[in-house]
Amino acid sequence: MQINILAGGPVDLWPKNLFNEPGVWIGADRGAWYLYQHRVAMMLAVGDFDSLTSAEFEALQEHITAENIVHVRAEKDETDTELAIMFAQKQAVSRIKVFGATGGRLDHLLSNLWLMADPKFDDVVEKLEIIDQTNSVTFLKAGHHSVLKQKNSHYLGFMPINDVKNFKIIDAKYPLTLTENKYKMWSSNEFLNDRVHVSFDTGIIMVTQSIDRS
Repeated sequence: MQINILAGGPVDLWPKNLFNEPGVWIGADRGAWYLYQHRVAMMLAVGDFDSLTSAEFEALQEHITAENIVHVRAEKDETDTELAIMFAQKQAVSRIKVFGATGGRLDHLLSNLWLMADPKFDDVVEKLEIIDQTNSVTFLKAGHHSVLKQKNSHYLGFMPINDVKNFKIIDAKYPLTLTENKYKMWSSNEFLNDRVHVSFDTGIIMVTQSIDRS
């Protein structure tokens, strides 16, 4: 099962045809309001809903059954997007796509990008993808991997999000062999064909694919 999560990031960064995605939906905070506005059914709405007016939250409550709303206090350790991923993780999920998680506040963006460094998400690291109009972010655990080029992607980047050893980019435009970890974004690489192979012995790598809009 594919689970799509819509967070409350800027609407103008949504990919085209967002609501044609297969699978079921979870709304995280204002993302739930956006789903309600577009008449998209939700399996869950979760968050502190501090970005909604009282009238908006009341309308949401009337639209969704009580058991499908998880209303948490604002003073909490987890972000609303994190709570949505935690719920998705408990389902028989094959893929988790997160939208509305980029743009807006920088602290929210960085929090979302580094969530997969938390050991509690170990079983969904390679199932999760963060997507906006021009970018896709996926995550790889230690091993040998084939990274497939996505449609229209131009730039390819790699970023260690924890302790990565013996990282190799094997057949991209700019190959790399890195014995010790460096917390650096190896950005602006490119595909030479339809895939790039990478390998590393420990840790987690964030993989970005981006479209050049210039």
